[in-house]
Amino acid sequence: MNEMESNSSRISSQNQITLPVDVRKKLGVKPGDKVVFIEEDNKIVIRSLTDLIYEVVEGFKDFDKTDKEFRKSFDRMFKDGIE
Repeated sequence: MNEMESNSSRISSQNQITLPVDVRKKLGVKPGDKVVFIEEDNKIVIRSLTDLIYEVVEGFKDFDKTDKEFRKSFDRMFKDGIE
């Protein structure tokens, strides 16, 4: 059985958290990068927004669309998304 690693962070008075260094390294994020919080099986998972977008793009590669059509569809998907 794998040993579970644990980290903690305190919520600031402005409801912000600081990701510990080893968590940032595992996520591959640096200052200014965006992360998303996803609920999965009654747990909150933190993902790099960049990794999530690449995963979504990979899922669309099998569609038979021109590059221009793909870009339009992709832009529509994220138009109202995370800023």
